[in-house]
Amino acid sequence: MTRHPKQKPAGRRLRSLYLWHRWIGMTAAVFVVLLSVTGLALNHTEQMGLDSRHVASGPLLDWYGIRAPDDITVYAAGSLTVASLGRQVYIGTAQLPGTEAPVTGAVALDDFIVVGLKGQLLLLTRDGELVERLDETAGVPAGIQALGTSASGRLAVAGADGDFTTDSDLSRWQRSSGSGVTWSTPVTPAPALVTALQQNYRGSGLSLERVMLDLHSGRILGAWGVYLMDAAAIVFLLLAASGIWLWGKRRASARAHRKRIHAHHKTGSGESGPPQAVPGKQQA
Repeated sequence: MTRHPKQKPAGRRLRSLYLWHRWIGMTAAVFVVLLSVTGLALNHTEQMGLDSRHVASGPLLDWYGIRAPDDITVYAAGSLTVASLGRQVYIGTAQLPGTEAPVTGAVALDDFIVVGLKGQLLLLTRDGELVERLDETAGVPAGIQALGTSASGRLAVAGADGDFTTDSDLSRWQRSSGSGVTWSTPVTPAPALVTALQQNYRGSGLSLERVMLDLHSGRILGAWGVYLMDAAAIVFLLLAASGIWLWGKRRASARAHRKRIHAHHKTGSGESGPPQAVPGKQQA
């Protein structure tokens, strides 16, 4: 029966190290792919529009704790609804960029819709397209608290310093007693509008850029995620160190093997064999 020689302790240790190196490499591959994909995406944030694209996934938004406020203020003007939700302003269900709530009123005036904010008036078309922003530099009263229409159909504003009315061009303002003004008041929104506004609010609260940054750093898992990425960095170091050590060990083993072969050939070529008889002549 053939007996296999027992493996030397050094050989067993080397085989064990190879196995550990393999498992470390398989574990590190997951983090390498994650860091590579997110790193490439973050290097091209502007081209991919990561800072302007937002997450609509409900579970992911819940994970980040992004929820819509319960208080929604809605005004109706013409066929449009103007709503303030949190610090955002919506015309219909579309967010109006560069504008902060609260909305103080909205009225239909001739061919336009006028929306009041604390420090400015917004002039919109009947379709909800923003035409112009008017603030105190255009003579608009400071601290707008309410909007309305006077008995003559002119725009009326309740400001911090009293009530005012303006002309048809919204360029000249004069004090008013406020009598005969129909003030804009909030309306009860339809349930479908509330749902759409809350979904849009959540959808604009988390950009893809932030998700990529949090994935790259591990912060998407909170404090433990940072520790996990620290552990991944240690895994990379172990993988590099074991790889270099194994490479050096293999090179040293290959050099030793070549030396043994060379010594064997050299020794074989210098050995002398038994004397050979020379054919042809016999000694007397």
